[in-house]
Amino acid sequence: MMAVLEWGTLVVCCTVLLLRVPDAVRGRNRTVFGILLLATLCSLLAVAGPYEAIDGVLGGWNLTHLILRYLVFTTVLLAGLRITRGLSATRGYKLIAGRTGRWALGTSCVAVAALVLLMDTRGSSADLDALAGRGGRNAVLAPFYAAAARSYPAFVSLILMGPLLSAYRSRLPRLVRAAALVTLLGALAVVVSIPASFAPPDWALGQHVVNYSAVLGYVLGLALFWFSGLIASKSGTANAT
Repeated sequence: MMAVLEWGTLVVCCTVLLLRVPDAVRGRNRTVFGILLLATLCSLLAVAGPYEAIDGVLGGWNLTHLILRYLVFTTVLLAGLRITRGLSATRGYKLIAGRTGRWALGTSCVAVAALVLLMDTRGSSADLDALAGRGGRNAVLAPFYAAAARSYPAFVSLILMGPLLSAYRSRLPRLVRAAALVTLLGALAVVVSIPASFAPPDWALGQHVVNYSAVLGYVLGLALFWFSGLIASKSGTANAT
């Protein structure tokens, strides 16, 4: 089941990315293309085979985990700024881009780095459960590392939930409202992933479902926003979102 989630998410990300290539070549919404490219890279690093190959080159100390977290933070930051700008959510944009957002990002970056340094990370493993299974301090710190890794995405997601809900309830075109709903579900999954980080080991599959649902929600939501904007642009009724 885990392999299905990993590879399925990667396939979806790659498909959406490839669909965006023509517009990116024409210079349209290259920021969205960059977000999708980063999301695809994150999905690739989350797959066991590529992860272990890359981490092996880096010495086998699971530094790839830390790199992945920072890539996720960057992806979520750019997505948050793009979505709030697209939905004219000025207050949300300022929260993400301003001092509050910088503090949230900086604190999350320091927290995940500190927890990685405190853990025994020898031996490449894309699965945090493998590290926690060693017992000792790893068993104690692994859930906190997982929660810290999701803290900044949850911060941005909480900010986005209001504007996304408003867009869904609005009289905007149906495709825009569908995009807002899918992205909203992804944001909700991100928020839920924080308490899910402390779930018992028997709930590991549920944790992974929540995590991958968050990725798919954001990626598919952005794809629908782009597609709705493309239709509106061709019809001449509105600017692309």
